[in-house]
Amino acid sequence: MDEHKQVEVEIDEDFCILVDEGLEDVIKNFFHWEIETCNCCIDYKESTWIEFCDFEDWKKFLELALRNNIEVKGAEPERETLWDFLQVKANVKLVFGEELIDDPNKEDGVLGTGVLVICVGLMFPKELLGDFKELLFEVLPPE
Repeated sequence: MDEHKQVEVEIDEDFCILVDEGLEDVIKNFFHWEIETCNCCIDYKESTWIEFCDFEDWKKFLELALRNNIEVKGAEPERETLWDFLQVKANVKLVFGEELIDDPNKEDGVLGTGVLVICVGLMFPKELLGDFKELLFEVLPPE
Protein backbone atom coordinates (compact mmCIF):
# COMPACT_ATOMS: atom_id res chain seq x y z
CA MET A 1 0.00 0.00 0.00
CA ASP A 2 1.29 3.48 -0.86
CA GLU A 3 2.14 5.84 1.95
CA HIS A 4 -0.28 8.72 2.23
CA LYS A 5 1.03 12.21 2.74
CA GLN A 6 0.43 13.09 6.36
CA VAL A 7 0.43 16.40 8.18
CA GLU A 8 0.74 17.21 11.86
CA VAL A 9 -2.39 18.52 13.54
CA GLU A 10 -2.25 20.26 16.89
CA ILE A 11 -5.22 19.08 18.94
CA ASP A 12 -4.24 21.19 21.94
CA GLU A 13 -1.07 22.75 23.32
CA ASP A 14 0.55 19.45 24.28
CA PHE A 15 -1.09 16.95 21.92
CA CYS A 16 -0.36 16.61 18.18
CA ILE A 17 -1.25 13.79 15.80
CA LEU A 18 -0.42 12.88 12.20
CA VAL A 19 -3.36 12.60 9.82
CA ASP A 20 -3.74 12.11 6.08
CA GLU A 21 -3.59 15.38 4.21
CA GLY A 22 -7.15 16.43 3.47
CA LEU A 23 -8.58 15.14 6.76
CA GLU A 24 -6.93 17.70 9.06
CA ASP A 25 -10.02 19.86 9.54
CA VAL A 26 -12.31 16.86 10.04
CA ILE A 27 -10.13 15.17 12.66
CA LYS A 28 -9.33 18.38 14.54
CA ASN A 29 -13.05 19.17 14.65
CA PHE A 30 -13.97 15.74 16.02
CA PHE A 31 -11.44 16.21 18.83
CA HIS A 32 -12.80 19.73 19.47
CA TRP A 33 -16.21 18.14 20.06
CA GLU A 34 -14.54 15.50 22.29
CA ILE A 35 -15.10 12.69 19.81
CA GLU A 36 -11.90 10.70 19.43
CA THR A 37 -10.84 9.14 16.16
CA CYS A 38 -7.93 6.88 15.22
CA ASN A 39 -6.58 5.14 12.10
CA CYS A 40 -8.32 7.58 9.75
CA CYS A 41 -7.34 7.47 6.11
CA ILE A 42 -8.11 8.87 2.69
CA ASP A 43 -7.92 6.28 -0.06
CA TYR A 44 -8.50 3.15 2.01
CA LYS A 45 -9.91 0.81 -0.67
CA GLU A 46 -10.85 3.88 -2.78
CA SER A 47 -12.70 5.27 0.25
CA THR A 48 -12.34 7.63 3.15
CA TRP A 49 -12.10 5.76 6.46
CA ILE A 50 -12.82 7.45 9.79
CA GLU A 51 -12.45 5.22 12.82
CA PHE A 52 -14.00 6.17 16.15
CA CYS A 53 -11.81 4.95 19.00
CA ASP A 54 -14.70 3.94 21.22
CA PHE A 55 -18.28 2.92 20.61
CA GLU A 56 -19.44 5.77 22.88
CA ASP A 57 -17.72 8.30 20.59
CA TRP A 58 -19.60 6.83 17.62
CA LYS A 59 -22.87 6.97 19.56
CA LYS A 60 -22.32 10.62 20.50
CA PHE A 61 -21.60 11.47 16.84
CA LEU A 62 -24.77 9.70 15.68
CA GLU A 63 -26.91 11.40 18.30
CA LEU A 64 -25.67 14.83 17.20
CA ALA A 65 -26.35 13.94 13.55
CA LEU A 66 -29.85 12.71 14.45
CA ARG A 67 -30.72 15.89 16.39
CA ASN A 68 -29.56 17.99 13.42
CA ASN A 69 -31.65 15.83 11.08
CA ILE A 70 -34.79 16.40 13.15
CA GLU A 71 -34.18 20.16 13.19
CA VAL A 72 -33.41 20.47 9.46
CA LYS A 73 -36.21 18.17 8.27
CA GLY A 74 -38.73 20.18 10.31
CA ALA A 75 -37.98 23.23 8.17
CA GLU A 76 -36.72 21.69 4.90
CA PRO A 77 -37.90 18.06 4.57
CA GLU A 78 -36.13 17.46 1.23
CA ARG A 79 -32.71 18.80 2.23
CA GLU A 80 -29.88 16.27 2.68
CA THR A 81 -28.45 16.04 6.19
CA LEU A 82 -25.46 14.28 7.67
CA TRP A 83 -27.90 11.66 8.97
CA ASP A 84 -29.08 11.01 5.39
CA PHE A 85 -25.48 10.80 4.19
CA LEU A 86 -24.63 8.25 6.89
CA GLN A 87 -27.73 6.18 6.08
CA VAL A 88 -27.36 6.15 2.30
CA LYS A 89 -23.80 6.91 1.22
CA ALA A 90 -21.68 5.41 3.99
CA ASN A 91 -20.89 1.97 5.37
CA VAL A 92 -20.15 1.19 8.99
CA LYS A 93 -17.94 -1.59 10.30
CA LEU A 94 -17.35 -2.70 13.87
CA VAL A 95 -13.67 -3.13 14.63
CA PHE A 96 -13.04 -5.03 17.82
CA GLY A 97 -10.11 -6.47 19.63
CA GLU A 98 -8.37 -6.73 22.93
CA GLU A 99 -6.69 -3.92 24.79
CA LEU A 100 -2.93 -4.41 24.75
CA ILE A 101 -0.15 -3.33 27.09
CA ASP A 102 3.62 -3.41 26.73
CA ASP A 103 5.19 -6.74 27.70
CA PRO A 104 7.74 -6.02 30.44
CA ASN A 105 9.64 -9.21 29.51
CA LYS A 106 10.01 -8.60 25.76
CA GLU A 107 11.22 -5.50 24.01
CA ASP A 108 8.62 -4.48 21.42
CA GLY A 109 6.26 -7.14 22.82
CA VAL A 110 2.68 -6.71 23.96
CA LEU A 111 0.28 -8.59 26.21
CA GLY A 112 -3.48 -8.86 26.00
CA THR A 113 -5.45 -7.61 29.00
CA GLY A 114 -8.73 -9.40 28.43
CA VAL A 115 -10.46 -6.03 28.04
CA LEU A 116 -12.65 -5.78 24.94
CA VAL A 117 -12.22 -2.68 22.76
CA ILE A 118 -14.95 -1.83 20.24
CA CYS A 119 -14.23 0.80 17.60
CA VAL A 120 -16.48 1.83 14.73
CA GLY A 121 -15.21 2.48 11.22
CA LEU A 122 -17.11 4.84 8.93
CA MET A 123 -16.32 4.39 5.24
CA PHE A 124 -17.59 6.29 2.20
CA PRO A 125 -16.31 6.92 -1.35
CA LYS A 126 -13.36 9.32 -1.25
CA GLU A 127 -14.96 11.55 -3.89
CA LEU A 128 -17.73 12.32 -1.35
CA LEU A 129 -15.32 13.78 1.23
CA GLY A 130 -16.29 17.36 0.31
CA ASP A 131 -20.00 16.57 0.75
CA PHE A 132 -19.26 14.85 4.08
CA LYS A 133 -17.28 17.85 5.34
CA GLU A 134 -20.03 20.30 4.44
CA LEU A 135 -22.65 18.25 6.28
CA LEU A 136 -20.34 17.48 9.22
CA PHE A 137 -19.48 21.13 9.82
CA GLU A 138 -23.18 21.98 9.87
CA VAL A 139 -23.68 19.47 12.70
CA LEU A 140 -20.33 20.08 14.46
CA PRO A 141 -19.36 23.68 13.69
CA PRO A 142 -15.61 24.27 13.80
CA GLU A 143 -14.28 26.33 16.70
